Amino acid sequence: MVRVGHLLDERFTLDFVLVEASPGYRDQLIRQSKRNPRIRFLEPWPMGSLVERANDYDIGMFLLPPINVQRRFALPNKFFEFVQARLAIAIGPSPEMASIVEGRACGIVADDFAPETLAAAIRGLTTSSIATFKEASDVAARELSAESNREAFLRLVDQALKGRQVT
Repeated sequence: MVRVGHLLDERFTLDFVLVEASPGYRDQLIRQSKRNPRIRFLEPWPMGSLVERANDYDIGMFLLPPINVQRRFALPNKFFEFVQARLAIAIGPSPEMASIVEGRACGIVADDFAPETLAAAIRGLTTSSIATFKEASDVAARELSAESNREAFLRLVDQALKGRQVT
């Protein structure tokens, strides 16, 4: 995603809000971005304010090359945070995320996982298309919220527990 940031034109900035999961990884990304003032690394935000603070942005970008089955079919929390923040979504062709983005017309799906491809797709966006995607994310956010899915989730848990034998 840092590479995507380097390939975007002056209309775009890229802010990362990262929690240090692997020692030194965040610092490595900062070094890679040091010469580009349009790529910034912000201090982590409190979990409870992620969606509200992200709403100040226009696009949520997530590029996750499918190096294993888990990543191929990933539906990360970050993706849903972008939707709940009512952002336009920009992703690679991860099938589960792409199904939601394309089905709800709330963003763009690159043709492949190359940073150049996603950057080109983002550069093709206009103020109007971003606004349209954000409006679609607003609609999708209601449908994909925990509140809207609570009963279905509880029903599935109940069914799973009833089918389980207690020893």
